[in-house]
Amino acid sequence: MSDDAPPADKPALLKKSISLSGICDVIVFLSLSCTWFGSLGRYGWLFNLMSHFRLQYVIACSIVVIYALIRRRTWLVLISLISVLWNAQIIHAYHQTAEVVNTPSERPLRVMTFNVQTENKTQDAAIHHVLESDADIVCLLEVDDSWRAALQPLRLKYPHRVEELNDGNFGIACYTRLPMKSLEARRFTIWRLPTLVLNLDHLGRPLTFIGIHTIPPMGGLSSHEWREHLSGIATLVTSLSGEVIVAGDFNATPWCEGMRLLRENSGLDFRSVDPVWPPTWGLHLPMMIPIDHVLVKRGLTVQKRTLGPETGSDHRSVTVEIVR
Repeated sequence: MSDDAPPADKPALLKKSISLSGICDVIVFLSLSCTWFGSLGRYGWLFNLMSHFRLQYVIACSIVVIYALIRRRTWLVLISLISVLWNAQIIHAYHQTAEVVNTPSERPLRVMTFNVQTENKTQDAAIHHVLESDADIVCLLEVDDSWRAALQPLRLKYPHRVEELNDGNFGIACYTRLPMKSLEARRFTIWRLPTLVLNLDHLGRPLTFIGIHTIPPMGGLSSHEWREHLSGIATLVTSLSGEVIVAGDFNATPWCEGMRLLRENSGLDFRSVDPVWPPTWGLHLPMMIPIDHVLVKRGLTVQKRTLGPETGSDHRSVTVEIVR
C-alpha cells in the first residue's frame, strides 16, 4: 500500500478551456453593444463615454461583418452591417459642415489651439511649431510654471497675451496680434478651471475669442462638471453680440452628447469645409479620438483646417483659417 496521497482534482473552472469562438463572440457583443449604448449619452456618463469611439466602432463592426459571413450567421451579418452604417453616417455628418467660400472678401483669420501637454519633454519643438504657424490667435493648453521660460518667444512675437499658468494640467495661455479691448479669466464650476475670454477687434468689428480646457468626463462627478463647464460656455456665448470663436480641448468628440448640447444652446458650430473627425488626441493609442476643436458663430466659416505634426505632446495642434 502506497503512502502517496492521490492527486487532488483540479477545480472545474480550470478544466474548461476557453474556445476561440467564445472569445470572438465576446468581441462581437462588445462591438455591437457599445455602438448602440453610445447613442444613449444623454442618459448617463458611461453611455456618453462610449459615444466617443465611433471611428473604432466602424472598424470593429466591419470585422464582425466578415466574421459573421465566415460563420454564416445571417442575423449577425444584418445587425453588424447596420451598426457599421450607423457609425459611418454619424462620422460622415462631420465630414463637411460648411460650403466652400470661393471669394473671401478679406484675408483669413488664422487661429491655432494646441494642448502642448504639461509633461512634454520637447518644449522648444512645440513652441517652434507654434511660431511657424504664424496664427493671429494662439490658444495653448496644459501650460504650467515649467513652461514659463519656453513661452518667451511668443511674448516677443505677439503684442497681447493672457496667461494662467498656475492651474497644473489646466493652465491656459492665449496670444494675439489683434487689437485687444479687454480680457478676463472666467471660472464656471466648482473645479474653478480657467476659461479665457478675449474681446478683440477684427477688421473694425468686435470679435470675442474664448479659450477652454474642460475636465475629462471619466466618472459621475467629473462628467457633471464637464457638462456644467460646457453649459457655462453656452450661456456666455448667447449673451455676446458680434462674432464669436471658441477653441481648445473640449474633451468632447463632435458627436457626443455634451457637444450636441453646446451647439444647440449657444449657436456655435464647426462650420468647416474640411472634416472635423480626424483624431487629435491619443496619437499612438488604439482609442485615438478628435477632442480639440474650433467652433464659430455669427456668419464665420472655417475654410481650411489642418492638424499639426507630433511635437512631444499626446495631442496634435489644430490650425484653422476663418473667413466671413
